[in-house]
Order: sequence, then C-alpha cells, then structure tokens
Amino acid sequence: MQRVIEYLGERRGQHLAWLTELCRIPSISTQEEHKPDVRRAVEWMHALCRRIGLAARVHDTPGHPILTADWLAAPHAPTYMAYGHVDVQPTGDLSLWDHDPFDPQVKDGWLIARGSADNKGQILVYLRAAQAWLETEGRLPVNLRLLIEGEEEIGSPNLMPFVRRHRDELRCAGILISDTGLFRDGWPTITTGTRGLVYKEVGLSGPKHDIHSGCGGPVVNPGNVLARLIASLHDSAGRVNIPGFYDDVIEPPDVERRQLASLPFDEREHAAQLGVPGFGAGEPGWSILELGTVRPTLDVNGIYGGYTRQGASTIIPATVGAKLSMRLVPNQDPDRIAALFDAAIRARVPASVSLEIQDHSRAWPYVARLDSPLLQAATRALREAFDHEVAFLRSGGTLPILPQFRHELGADSVLLGLASPRCNAHGPNEMVLLADLDRGAEAVARLLAYLAE
Repeated sequence: MQRVIEYLGERRGQHLAWLTELCRIPSISTQEEHKPDVRRAVEWMHALCRRIGLAARVHDTPGHPILTADWLAAPHAPTYMAYGHVDVQPTGDLSLWDHDPFDPQVKDGWLIARGSADNKGQILVYLRAAQAWLETEGRLPVNLRLLIEGEEEIGSPNLMPFVRRHRDELRCAGILISDTGLFRDGWPTITTGTRGLVYKEVGLSGPKHDIHSGCGGPVVNPGNVLARLIASLHDSAGRVNIPGFYDDVIEPPDVERRQLASLPFDEREHAAQLGVPGFGAGEPGWSILELGTVRPTLDVNGIYGGYTRQGASTIIPATVGAKLSMRLVPNQDPDRIAALFDAAIRARVPASVSLEIQDHSRAWPYVARLDSPLLQAATRALREAFDHEVAFLRSGGTLPILPQFRHELGADSVLLGLASPRCNAHGPNEMVLLADLDRGAEAVARLLAYLAE
C-alpha cells in the first residue's frame, strides 16, 4: 500500500495534466453542435484506459457513446464497477466566467474549468488509483470495471437500455460512484441516499382566448384558480397537503438523526451561501439539514400564463400553468404519489376551467445499507486518506441510476463525493480543489485493497 500511495504522490503533475487535457474538451451533451466533442471526450478516456493497462471498448448508442473498461485478471476476487460521466453542462453566461470555461486555469490550489468537479476530476481518481496499483504491483487487488457515459447531464436516456443488454457482463459486487460532494473542504463524505422524484405540469384553460378583464366576475380567471390551487398544496404548518402523501414514509433511524445533529452546520452561513435572508419553510420538528435531505417535499418550479411583458395589459388569460416537483424519501412509490397528486388536483379544480396534467418524470428514492461491508470499507479508506472522520449524508437531489442499478444488476452503490460545497457545479467558474482529488485518489487506492479483504 505504501508504494501505491507514494506513486500517487509522484504522479500528481501527470494527473493534473490528464484533468487539464480532458477539461479542454467542450463535451456539452445537450447541444447538438458539441456531439463530436462528447465522442472525443469518451474516446480520450478510452485511450487513457488502454494506456494504463485496462481493456477498453467504446459502444455506440442512439445518442452519445458509452465506454467500458476493465481489469479482470483476479480470478478469485470480486468485481466492482466504477461509474462516471464525461459530459458537462452548458457554460451559461460567459460574462460571469473569469476566463474561457474550456481553458482550465489553476489558482490557489483550485482547477477552474467546466466539468472539473462534475464529473471529470472525480471519475479520473479511479484511473489514477488503477494506474498506481498496476505500475507498482502489476495487478489490482480486485477486479475493476469502469462504466463511463456521455449523457448524464441530459438524463442518461441510453444508459439503462445499455445496462439491460449487457446485464450479465456488468454484474458486480458493488458500484463505486464519485459524483457528489463533501460536507466541507477536506471533510470526507459518503452520500448514503438520494430522494426520488415526481415531476408534474398542471395546465388550466378558461376562455378560448385572452379576454378583457372588464369581463371579470362571472368569467372564472384560470390565473386565480391556479393561485388558489398552488396555495392549497401546503398546510399552515408547511406539510404537503395531499391526502396519503406521507402514508408510506419511513422515518430516518435515530442513529442517522444523531449523526446529522452532530455535524457543525451553521444555518446563517448556509443561508448566506444560498443568498436567502433565512429559512422558514418545511415541517416543524425537523432541522434544516433534515428538511433538505431526509424529508419529502413539494415545490413549484415554474409558473406561466397571462401578460408578463413590460407595462400593463388588462386581460383574463386564456391559459396558465405551473410545473411542480415532489422529492420523495423511502418508502414512497413514485407511481402512487403521482396518482395521489392527480386525484388531489382534480378534486380542487372547478368545472368552470379545463384541466390538463402532464407527467414529465418519475424516479425512486435510494438509501444504502449503513452496515454493508462495501460502505464500511469505503469509510475506512476515506478516513485514512483524509485523516478525518467521515460524514454520512443523504442528498436532497435525485440519482435515478442508483435504484436502477440495484434493480438491474442486484448491486448496491457507495457514493464517495469529492466536490467542494463551493465548487459551483453547473454554474460559472466551476472548480475543484486539487488537494481533495489527490486525497480521493488515495482513498480509492486504499478501498480497492480493503474490498479484497
């Protein structure tokens, strides 16, 4: 192990060059003009995998390609799979960047570039660890497979069809994912769960076209109906006001609540980071951390309709609508929650307007077994590499691939996040703290050894 760790230290310059070169590729998966760049990023990873001694193959899909790479020379050892992606978000407003998003710059220990934290820097730690083992010991302690895609930022439409087609060869003892974040810089963190999702759109129609607001009174205004409808979705205590919404919720265990309460979380600092004056939403009796991770929610994501341009236009709008999302926790079934939502909306909309409900997406929540050998090995590896106790957090967001991997491959995942809470993922000046990537590579190298035990 010591030789492996020393090798990682000696190769930091080379590994920074890898990340810099990969971040120069503008692999924006959502923009058609960058489709060749996404393929270039996948092929760049393919070449690197082969260079360090892994067998690798690029697979075409109806969208962007998928890369598999592996070292399967340990016949009696288990196989683990590392998942990641090389596609990135669009750059957004370039005036908010300090420099070209695809011209990586190192400043004060940070690498600033689109994709540096999400997810190029994080997926490369697995190749860094594999190279260190192969160059010093000529082998890996376990069999390792990489599954790297180019469509994560657009919802991975071709990933699960690929996994189903290759289910037998992709079966593994566990899945390693570094696409989440740290509780604080230098504080190793394992994300133990993610919330599920139901995303709906509610449309209301009244008159056949916008009409003079002087007709108001007898004519029901869809905008007024929408306002009352949205206001009805929470009660005065902040709970979601949909009958049956909480029926199947499994409360987090006391040990998890105690662990969350032990973390040095500063509400005022968190509010300042978000740019809000303070907190006041959500259910009573739960902390800010808990409300954002282990409790279900319902939120308005967008409202449209009527006249919204400069100046006044006195109308009753013909159509209005809202987009709403619900984040779910174990054991909430997204299909059941979607049906409960639809029933509640239909019961509250008067017959004087027309209603349309669209279903945009659904995903199951995911929670890891806290006593699993995989999670315990990851905890040991992170603690030693960072020389710090590990934080265990659920994410407030959704990763549909986690329950899908469990269903298709029968394998649980462990999320070893290495991104700083200040990384600006998806925003301007996205950046990654190089010291945390270095410690992450060491943690993965240690983890491979501990998984063999």
